[in-house]
Formats: sequence, structure tokens, C-alpha cells
Amino acid sequence: MTIEDAQKPAPIIRPATVADLPACAAIINDYLDQTEWLPRTKSHEEVAGIFTAELLQKRTVLVADAGGEIAAYVSVADGFLYAIYIAPGYRRSGLGKILLDELKRQYPAQLELTVFELNEAARRFYEREGFHEVPERRDDKTEEGVPTLFMRWRSAA
Repeated sequence: MTIEDAQKPAPIIRPATVADLPACAAIINDYLDQTEWLPRTKSHEEVAGIFTAELLQKRTVLVADAGGEIAAYVSVADGFLYAIYIAPGYRRSGLGKILLDELKRQYPAQLELTVFELNEAARRFYEREGFHEVPERRDDKTEEGVPTLFMRWRSAA
């Protein structure tokens, strides 16, 4: 299913406001609750505590607003993508690509990110979007105990 096929309004990508941050925290908490291979290292409250007004001063946070419902968010600073999370009802709808395309417009030279090695769906998505692993930046000593891969996208232009 794509965004256009959904029974929900097409999301508008816009900068996050403080009022959006609880919804962003809920999206990542939902992901952590549903992902069996990823151990939770922070409580729901600790995750929510990350989403403060100060976060909006340190990073660019964009949300996908679907008629007042936050369907997804991204968090980026200086070309490093810290997070891209999609709410359950919008996963596999094309929204991740829409958000990533917006980031590529904002950071046209290069984007970098880390992805959990066990997150095969995300790895395939990033590879389809032109990201390549930088093997020497692999991290086997994460807080979660799950290795992360460092990936980079560079503009062909």
C-alpha cells in the first residue's frame, strides 16, 4: 500500500513543534515495544524525556503530519540522520522515502546514519536509496548489544 492508497490523508512534511514531540516519542516507543531483536535500554519515560524543546534547538526534526496525526518523524543534524521512525499504520507506505528525499534536498552533498545490523528491512531500504556501508565504522559495542553499521549516501551530482 502507498500513501495515495491509504484511507488516511496524505501527510505533509513540516518542521516539528514542541507539541509534536510526545507523538514522536510514542512512535519510537511503539517500535521498541514491537521489535523482538532489539532490547529496550531506556524506559518509555526515558525515551519521552529525550523529546524536549532543546532537541529542536540541536537538531532538525521533521514530522509527517497526516491531518493532525503524526505519522512519522526524522531527526538530523549536520548531515547525520539520527532517527527515522514511521508509525505502525504508515509503515511500508512510501513515507520513509518521502522523508529521506526531503533530507536529500536539505543535505544535497551527503547524508550519514547508523542502522542496526539486524534491521534487515531498514538496511535494504537504505541500500535502495543509494546508501553504502562504510565497513571501518561498524560498531560492535552498542548499548543495546546489537552491532550497528555506518552508512553513507553521496549525491551523484
